[in-house]
This record gives sequence, structure tokens and C-alpha cells, in this order.
Amino acid sequence: MGKRLHLLRRYPRPSGRASERPPVSDHDREVAGRFGYEYFDGERRHGYGGYKYHPRYWTDVVLDISSQYRLASATSVLDVGCAKGFMLRDLKQLHPHLQLVGIDVSTYALQNADQHVSDCLIQASADSLPFPNDSFDLVIAINSLHNLPHEGAGAALSEIARVSRRHAFVMVDGWNTISEKVALDSWVLTAKTVLHEQDWLRLFSESGYDGDYWFWKVDS
Repeated sequence: MGKRLHLLRRYPRPSGRASERPPVSDHDREVAGRFGYEYFDGERRHGYGGYKYHPRYWTDVVLDISSQYRLASATSVLDVGCAKGFMLRDLKQLHPHLQLVGIDVSTYALQNADQHVSDCLIQASADSLPFPNDSFDLVIAINSLHNLPHEGAGAALSEIARVSRRHAFVMVDGWNTISEKVALDSWVLTAKTVLHEQDWLRLFSESGYDGDYWFWKVDS
């Protein structure tokens, strides 16, 4: 198993985040789960409430990712669940030499992707990556795999292990205490697989995933 790494520690997080969105209903989750306009750029109750590029979000994060995985000497990176490609944009600015690829299931996100990276984005699902074995030096999946059902999340982990020839990093919704579980259950809109950390680690092992990881929590 890889390392537990908080590579998003410099991603800005406002205090009292759980209070930013109205209480989540089943209807809100159904709308958000379409990953269309409503999720990215519609009302806050259905998702981001306006998913726009701003350098303060990913600039420092990609510096940490680059340092951890020595991307200055790498050749290729895959972002699984890239949305509009904002993280890839900042990676491209930092390392123009990299072959960058992003995949996402959302037609809306890809059609409204950042113009700096739109030509390297592909519509695909994490549980069936359209790439040969050992295609990428680094595969990243941040807050995406838990949007699949349990079996699909396991398949996606196997796929990430398959296409990565060196490194991988995933971040998923995970909990240790009942209070953490309650907070996640009241917050998440699109996640179908929210597991205890030990259950995630078991799924990693069963799926053949031995890369690095972090567990997202409402207060983390």
C-alpha cells in the first residue's frame, strides 16, 4: 500500500463549510448526479453554485503534487474526473513539457472546459479507462471515485493501477468516527460509495491499488 498523503492541504477551505449549502434532499442529489449545468453552475444546493477557474485553488496544490512525484522529470499525467480541467491548466502552466490527459463523464463539463486544456480532455468513465497498460507516470483521482457504486469504485481503482506505470494518488470520502459519517452523509451530493477508512483500505487491496491516498472529510 502507498502512503497516506494530504496533498490538498493548501487547497483553500472556508470555515463552517457545512453551513454553506442548504440541507440536502434526495431531489438535490438526483439533480446533482446528472453532472450537468445544475451541478456545476446552477444553484448552490445542487453543487458548486458556479464552477469557475481561479488560480488560488490549484496553484499551490499542483506545486505540492509536482514536488511529491517529481513531475519535472516525468512525461505524462492523467486526471480521472477532471471536470472542466482547472487542475490540468495549472499543471500545464507549471510543466509545459507534460503530456496531460483528463477524463470525465460529464458532457457539460467537457463542453465548458478551460480552453487552455480542452484539447486534452476525453469523455470516459473511471471504471473503464481507454488507455493501454502503463500509460502514465502519474494518475490522479480527486473526489471522483466515490461517485461510482461500490463495484464501480473497485473497478476504477483497478483501472488506475493498470494504466499507471509509476505513481497514483486518489482522494475519496471516508470516515473514522460516527460524527464524521453523519457530517459526510449530510453534506455529500453525488457520492455513492462513502466508506469507513478501513473499508476503503480493504477495497484498495482487493482492487490491486497500491498508490497513495487521502480521505476527504467535511472538516478536513
